[in-house]
Amino acid sequence: MKIGESGRLQVSRRPRSSPRRKRRGLQTRREERWFYFFIAPWLIGFIFFGLGPMLASVGLAFTDYNLSGWPSFVGFDNFERMVDPVQGPLLEKAIRNTLYIALLVIPLQILIGLGLAVLLSQQVRGMPLFRTAFYLPTVVSGVATVVVWIWILGSDGLLNQGLELFGIDGPVWLRDPATVKLGIVIIMVWGGTGGMMIIFLAGLQSMPRELLEAAAVDGASAVRRFWHVKLPLLTPQLFFNLVIGVASGIGVFTETYVVSSETGPAGSGSPANQTLTLVMYIYRQMLVNLQVGYASAVAWVLTAAIALLTAIQFWSSRRWVYYDNDNR
Repeated sequence: MKIGESGRLQVSRRPRSSPRRKRRGLQTRREERWFYFFIAPWLIGFIFFGLGPMLASVGLAFTDYNLSGWPSFVGFDNFERMVDPVQGPLLEKAIRNTLYIALLVIPLQILIGLGLAVLLSQQVRGMPLFRTAFYLPTVVSGVATVVVWIWILGSDGLLNQGLELFGIDGPVWLRDPATVKLGIVIIMVWGGTGGMMIIFLAGLQSMPRELLEAAAVDGASAVRRFWHVKLPLLTPQLFFNLVIGVASGIGVFTETYVVSSETGPAGSGSPANQTLTLVMYIYRQMLVNLQVGYASAVAWVLTAAIALLTAIQFWSSRRWVYYDNDNR
């Protein structure tokens, strides 16, 4: 209500919504209902098979539970077991194996992926075929990839047969404790480099051409253009690959699980526990030894370590990652 010029009280009416606006609102609500309908299967699966077990493992980490009976609360005993004389040495072995593999795989995947992306960004006839060929190992099943490499790295495998042509006796790559981890590194680099290559290639193709042309006009060589123009512009892609690489490198399981079957039962960590990684250690404690509470505690320590490393990477990225809208 408001007072008019004549001093009389006037009632103001609300503007009526147009039929078009009503139809738009009905359409929006209908689309929302269909959206929740289509994501419901994934959401239900995530709640029951993802979020639910994750939350349950938090409570189980403080219990003694072997899949029979009811869990019994033991406080922080499971976390203390990680450093006791019985479990401590084996867990330390798993940590050292995991770090050895990750510290080799991550730099190799990033460097080789970057090098391939630079080569595959050239304008050459048949380049889509080469890009597909280098990316193909990424979409192949991890188990299938390991099986193929077991055939290549076997005692009479393709690699050793090639070395014999030069008079070199190749090692038993996946059966010798001294070389089995190097074999796993080769398998992981071959299978995971393609994904990083695609990310770098997308970054190279989205670069502003005027910057590269300006550097060329100023007389910068190809090497200088790469180090001072291309590489700084690729730091967002480098940061993404680094975060994903650290998480996947520390969480390695498929390759070590299948390779261990060459000299013992799958998942045994053989030979001589050289293929025993942190995730495989958790697998053995939970499904072989039925120490569910202890395995949950180790799993959450591993999750916290990965989260901490990721947080450190995000914190440090402010110093070396540059975006298009960065005003630094």
